[in-house]
Amino acid sequence: MLKQIDKALPLPKYYQISESIKQKIASGELTPGSRIPTYQALTEYFKTTMPTICNAVRQLESDGYIYKTPRKGMFVSHPATANSKTDTAETIKKVGLAMHTRGDLYQNLVETLVHDLGSHDIFTIPLPAVSPNTDFSLDEKNLKKYIAKGLDVLVMDGTRRMQYKLLHKYRANFRQLNFLMHYNSTIAFPDANIITFDYAKAGRLAAEHLLKTGREKFIFFTFDTLTKVEHERNGCRCDDECNDMITLSGMKAVIREAGLPESCITVIRDTPLKNRESNMIYFTEILKQGPWGIFTLSDFRAVQIYKDAIKLGLDFKKNISIVGCYNTSWTEVLHPTLTSISVNETEIAHVAADCIVNRKTGQRIVVDPKLVVRET
Repeated sequence: MLKQIDKALPLPKYYQISESIKQKIASGELTPGSRIPTYQALTEYFKTTMPTICNAVRQLESDGYIYKTPRKGMFVSHPATANSKTDTAETIKKVGLAMHTRGDLYQNLVETLVHDLGSHDIFTIPLPAVSPNTDFSLDEKNLKKYIAKGLDVLVMDGTRRMQYKLLHKYRANFRQLNFLMHYNSTIAFPDANIITFDYAKAGRLAAEHLLKTGREKFIFFTFDTLTKVEHERNGCRCDDECNDMITLSGMKAVIREAGLPESCITVIRDTPLKNRESNMIYFTEILKQGPWGIFTLSDFRAVQIYKDAIKLGLDFKKNISIVGCYNTSWTEVLHPTLTSISVNETEIAHVAADCIVNRKTGQRIVVDPKLVVRET
């Protein structure tokens, strides 16, 4: 029997369903070649909606656990093909970096990837963003340029801003796709390599550290909310299903284990620049109600927290403990220096290079993050 959805868990329903089916496949209860129940049967079994089942199936297909046969149904993949597909075509020569290449986080990743690929005579070409100083994305005009350049491979940071629908349209023009750091698509790319870090573990590490500092009230500071139009245009997951919510689930699990209620965590989403002033006024009022243990998704967001804490005269030892994410240079610039989660971006780069050099496809690899303790 498949494990039912646990409404008490902070994990998205589609994620619980896909993990339930994966466990049955891994245990051998669902054998290679066996038929997976229909969409309708799964909807009735899990007592959920068809869109939720569609998202779960896309995840299973993307991860290489199942495959579809037209007019016949869905089946469990064979071990020889699941998560270990290899492109046997001629050697890859040109790799396009459709992602940010500046800033110490991405620069560490890119420099490692370029070095590893260069040692195998594979050329990397940084590709321009749609517009300067924005989240990197793709548009049709640039995508056609990349195809004209004869790129074999695309390497991307699979953030919510990535236009997955457009990429899917032109997928056949590239021999290999690699999503690094993040992956937030509702669209299936079953032969793509997805190399990320363990989001839930990042949340656990942050919560464990904040509990050790004696905090019993917490703030989770995360990304801004995308509009419905942006979700539909990009083909990305809704905000409640994104990777930051999986990070929050790890944080909540530790809080529950410590005997504290989940209500002791306040979730605050970042806002676009035009509304940021009012949002930070609200945040300042929240800070007054401390002491707090704060986990902010990105070290950069800690800058504003420091400014507000200093204005309020808060003591960083008595009133506030902060953990950042990505372990960038901000951690050493700020005073006191910032404890942060390293997502091990150089290891992500090494793994990506291996996939490209050895023409692997359909890989899903999760790298362990690490807590780097500093003064906060």
